[in-house]
Amino acid sequence: MRAPTKATFLVVEDGDEYIRRFERFLGARFAFVRAGCFREVGHCLAQTPSCAGLLLDLDFRRTPPAELVDEAGRLLGAGALPTEAGTGSALHGVQGILILRALRQHGVCLPAWLFADLPDGEQVTFLETSLAPLRVLSSAVGLPGLAALLTAASPTR
Repeated sequence: MRAPTKATFLVVEDGDEYIRRFERFLGARFAFVRAGCFREVGHCLAQTPSCAGLLLDLDFRRTPPAELVDEAGRLLGAGALPTEAGTGSALHGVQGILILRALRQHGVCLPAWLFADLPDGEQVTFLETSLAPLRVLSSAVGLPGLAALLTAASPTR
């Protein structure tokens, strides 16, 4: 009899803090794959066809501007860098939302969790409705709470 396969989740972040923490504390129950920007997400999803969901950071301030996605879901690329001062930094601060929006536009409908402390409840409701299935998680949700959410989203194996 074969041992059950762990559900795999794609962690989308510009660093490695989330994936290291998840692997350390939740790795016995789940598998995690990391993508550092939108361009890498497509490759990771192609390599992980049984991905159970997306775990997204909000802020991508360490991502080079050419790797950012704009509000229309397009990669800025080396030839299309923003000309207005501050545009890149504004995109950095909401990149997790923009990546998820671009994925939804491309038909990716996996469950998603966005790690963001958003003070505006109406904004949270708007995001969760317009980018469903999405749950915005504040820093108050600890690892046990996240484990319960991932377990509920995991396919039975």
